[in-house]
Amino acid sequence: MEKLVLLLNSSEEIVNIVGWRRGVRLLFSGKAIPPYNHDEFYRLNTSKGFYDLPTALMLTEYVRIPHRAAQLSRKNLVKRDMGKCSYCGKEISGKDETIDHILPTSRGGKHTWLNTTICCVKCNTKKGDKTPEEAGMKLRKSPYVPSKKMLIQLSLERNKKSS
Repeated sequence: MEKLVLLLNSSEEIVNIVGWRRGVRLLFSGKAIPPYNHDEFYRLNTSKGFYDLPTALMLTEYVRIPHRAAQLSRKNLVKRDMGKCSYCGKEISGKDETIDHILPTSRGGKHTWLNTTICCVKCNTKKGDKTPEEAGMKLRKSPYVPSKKMLIQLSLERNKKSS
């Protein structure tokens, strides 16, 4: 799993998550610094020894970030639903993760945050072209529209659990 670095604006609000390579470039170019009192690091093995890269960096200059809603995508649905099937609760990934339309598109359902969820192949096959009620299935939690910042925080939580 790639080492991820939380990128903060100079006002300390969350901007994004970047890979460790970009984090190193930002740090050495002087565009970012470790946040005050931050003591979590990744130990990187380099040709000249070890280097401790902070798990969070703060930009040295304020960058105006326009507010945009989180984009609906498979990757973002997996983040929102914490990588678990919305029907059986099983941890899923890769080929076993499918997008389920709660009200099937064939019956007028739209491809929106509130009508989509992640589920395993077994549950999606069982549900088929029915609503959860018709299939005798129950959603473990209601779908919602996440903010971009919320998706970043959920990514960080999942990354911590897996490392």
